[in-house]
Formats: sequence, C-alpha cells, structure tokens
Amino acid sequence: PSSFQSRKYFDENSLRELGASIAADGLIEPIILRPQKKGRFELIAGERRLRAVRKYTDMDVIQAKIVEADDLKARRISTAENILRQDLSAIESIEATIKIIDVEMGRDPEYLTVGKTPLERVHKLLSKLDSIRRSRERGSVVLEVENDLSNKFIGQVELIFNNLPKPLKWQSFLMNDLVLLTDIPSNVQKASVKHSLNKAQTKALAKLEQVSDKVFHDVTRKNYIPFKGVNNSHSPKPALNEFSAREIQAFAKNLEKANQKKEQKREEHQQGSRTEVKVALMTCLGIPLVRIAQRLHIHRETISKYVKKNNDLFNKIHQDFKNGFSILDIAKKYFVPQPLVWSVILQEKTDQERFKNLNWGLRTWDNWYFSDVDHRFGDNWPGRIPAQLVAHTLFYFTRQNDIVFDPMAGGGVVADTCLAFNRKCWSFDLLDRVKTRPEIEPFLWDSENLAWPVPKVKKPDLIFFDPPYFKKMADHYMKGSISDFSRSQYLNFFKDLFSLMKEHSKPSTRIAFLNADFRDFQGIPAFDEDPENAILILEYAKLLENCGWKITHLIDCPLSTERFSANMVSHMQDKRTLGIIRRTLIIGK
Repeated sequence: PSSFQSRKYFDENSLRELGASIAADGLIEPIILRPQKKGRFELIAGERRLRAVRKYTDMDVIQAKIVEADDLKARRISTAENILRQDLSAIESIEATIKIIDVEMGRDPEYLTVGKTPLERVHKLLSKLDSIRRSRERGSVVLEVENDLSNKFIGQVELIFNNLPKPLKWQSFLMNDLVLLTDIPSNVQKASVKHSLNKAQTKALAKLEQVSDKVFHDVTRKNYIPFKGVNNSHSPKPALNEFSAREIQAFAKNLEKANQKKEQKREEHQQGSRTEVKVALMTCLGIPLVRIAQRLHIHRETISKYVKKNNDLFNKIHQDFKNGFSILDIAKKYFVPQPLVWSVILQEKTDQERFKNLNWGLRTWDNWYFSDVDHRFGDNWPGRIPAQLVAHTLFYFTRQNDIVFDPMAGGGVVADTCLAFNRKCWSFDLLDRVKTRPEIEPFLWDSENLAWPVPKVKKPDLIFFDPPYFKKMADHYMKGSISDFSRSQYLNFFKDLFSLMKEHSKPSTRIAFLNADFRDFQGIPAFDEDPENAILILEYAKLLENCGWKITHLIDCPLSTERFSANMVSHMQDKRTLGIIRRTLIIGK
C-alpha cells in the first residue's frame, strides 16, 4: 500500500466492478510512481486501480507515470487525486487535508511542539488562531505572546489553505471539518469511512450512535436503516450512504423519542427507590430529618419509612460486593452514587484501611500534591479539588462521625469524601441541584447580611472552606459568586465570614481554608508586578488570626504545572515572568 494513501477502506464489490471495467476497456488513468533506491518504485497515487488489476484481472503490465517528487509533493499528488474523487469519504478527505497542513507547517520547529499527532497539532494551532481572532473582534486584550503566535503563523496557514486541491477557509475547516475527528467517536468515524459518508451524514450517524449504541451497530453492520414501511418490501434495500443526513437524523430523533418514553416509564417506576436513595445518602451524612423533609418536600413520617428500608438496600450492596461485583457495577445496579457504595462497604473500617481500600497513599508530611483528581468523587466542576486532599484533612484533623461543614460545596467532593470516611457533612452552595445533589442545600452568603444557614444546636468539628480563588477562573463560576467582587470586597467578605464561622464553632473546631496566591503576573516581569493587584496567602492567614482563629498548620497543595505549555514557559522565561502553582491549606483552631 502507498504510504501516502488517505483511503482506509476498499470495498470489494467496487474493486471487482473496477477490475471488470479495466479488463474490458483498459486503464484510462495511469498510476503514479516515484523512483526509489535499487531500481524500485514507490506508489504515490492509484492504489485502488492497482488493487483491482491484481485481484480481478489477468493483466501483468499496466501504465504508470513516473515523477520526481519529495515527500511533500508526493503527498500533495496523492491527496489531490483522492480529494477530487467523489467516492472518498468525508473522514478520509479531512485526514488527507490534515496531512498536507502538518507536513508544510512541520518545517517550523515551534509548530511541532504544539502536539504529538498531526490532528492534535493542526487542531490546537487553528483553535488558538481562531481564539485570538475572536478576542480581537470583541476588543478584548490579547497577550503579547498570542499576538506573536498569530503574526507568525496566520499568513502561512492562509497560504496553505488557498493552495489545497480544493481551496477553503481555515475557519470553516476548523468549525465544520475538524469536528468530525475531534468530537465524533472513533467507531462512528470508522463506519463513516467504510460506508463512504459525507460530513452531514457522518454527523447524523454520530447522533444515532449517541441515542442507541445497539441500533448504531445494527445499522452499520447491515448497511441500511430500518424505516417502517421502507425495508419490508421485496425491493432492494438502499445502502446507508444513499440515505440523506436528514433521513438519518429523523430516524435517530424518532428512536430518541421512543427511548425517552421508555425511560419516563422506568423513572416513574423507580421514583420511590430514587427518593429512598436520596434519604439514605442524606441520613448517612448526618443531615437532620427535618431538613431532609424540607429539602425533598416530603413528610417526616415518610422519611422514617424510607430510613427503615435503608438497611435492606445496604445489605444488598454488602452481599453484591461479597459476590465479586465492582463498586461501579453496584452503583449502576441500584442507581446510587459510588461514594454511598463506598460508605456501605467500608463500614467498621479504620481510616487507614479506608485509604488502602481506595488505593490512596497516606502522606505523613505537609506537602500534599496529587497529579489528578479522583473521578469517583465529586462532579466535573470549575476548580475541582482532589478527594485525596480532603481525605488527608479528615484523617489528621477529624475523627469518624465528626461533623464537617462545607460552605461552598461546588461539585460535592467534600461530601462524597465524607461518605467514604464516615464523617457527617452539611454542604451549601449557590446552585440548587436537588435532583442530582440533594445533600448540597442552596444558600447565598449575602455579603450585606451574612447569616448562618443552620440552627446553633449543632456546631461543626471541621469547616472545610474551598472558595473561588479571587479572579482565577471567574468566567467559569455562576453570576453572583464572590469572583465578581473587587479586591477589597473579596477580602472584607472573608473577614466577616471568618468571624461568623468562629461565632458558630466549638473551641475544638478546626477550619481548613484552601486558597492560592493571586498575582497579576501574566505577561509581566516579576520585578514589575504591582503588589496592590495581588492577594497573597499571608493576607488570608492574617484575616483568620484577626478573627480569632489560631493558625496551626500551613500545608502545601501545589497546582499542576501542565497548564504551562512549552511555548508559554519559553515566553515567561524571556519576560522573566513568575507563574503560580503554589496552593496552601491553612489550618486554624
């Protein structure tokens, strides 16, 4: 096979027909070769014709055109022939275009650092150029490093796209073509190639795969869509690529509606058990029954009935685990979150045994760096922290059955970790997600009128406070969060809240406050930074001390360095810019 071949799939029936045509009428278009060492030749274009001749004719000799071509020219010749043919699938055409762009751009060493594969490099470069373009159109500030990148590559990119076999705009290629490789699953891509689908058909097929994996496999295996009244006749069934994108979408939409009706019936059937799970979750976290009743809008007597059923659910979970079921399988079987399953199967375990069962190492020093979050705990959320960090805090500064208070719960990592470590947890956040996170109660910390969300009867043993880090990731938080505050408003808010927390704490209560230095360092030499624009971790420590909290520990919890790309690091070095990866957990009493 040709090393420049973009086509991945050769239909045997099509090859047989082509072979018969060549045997009858001869080869109309010669194959294209380039000379290699020792009198050998490399195929550049015409692999499909060559396959048809070899497999389905008796011909020993065919016409060939020999050209002198380097790798770039050879790839251009091969790609041009394929792209200009009507039967090349959309995926193959896009991949061929990517190869041309990557080879031409690959002459620049800086471009090669953008990604590991041609697709990754082309996608990242075009995405970055488009982001810079849109920022300029909005009148937003564009960093100098981004201006340099745009000025360096934009002209070259536009020239390459203008000289493609089928010229097109790079923005259109990014928005309409690359998405087929970046956003569509590989199994859909393979089916698209096999059945020679165009872009619209491929996107429609991806929708079908999303609706039903089983139906998708049936359709792509049988190469037709079973529309009612169409495929029941004795007439030949149309091939998949003969259905329009609109027809494929309509089939997927009808299937989705049918699935939704089934799901609705299933949900109605399971509504009772779903409420049971919510009650089980909230009672395990030590949330009082009166608050559970208010949160779920059910009577307290009804809750008592559900509580009695909890033991039956927990016994089933225990038995399934003993029978070798995985945590994930059990969670799916009973429609319960994984942390609740961990809570059940780790009953009677010590904290150290829990670390071992969760496959977490236990750090005995004051540097808690974790390369990634544990996706079993917490939702996908802006600023999501590792559950391991929370677990270490629980291990060193609480005991089992202690009450943990989480004032800004976000994705629920603290509550989930408390479940696994047999701690009670009361969680609050701006967003009301009673269907998915009933344990996180909606509450606004009003800076003008701060109030405590629960009665004074029970006071927490630990307050785990992980707020937004001033303006960092401000765009990702909902409107009304403290990320909208000015520097002075932000610090005054903490001053008042730290005092309120102290007022509602026991003498033994600990506060674990997680935050990071904020400095306006982007594109600025460290020597020229304005300290008036910064909030250092020291300021939070001073506020805590002034509000009556005695600082007992400062624990380093570094952020990942992966967000600093090679290009960014190089630019920062040139500018003498000092970035931030330090994050600190302040423990106070």
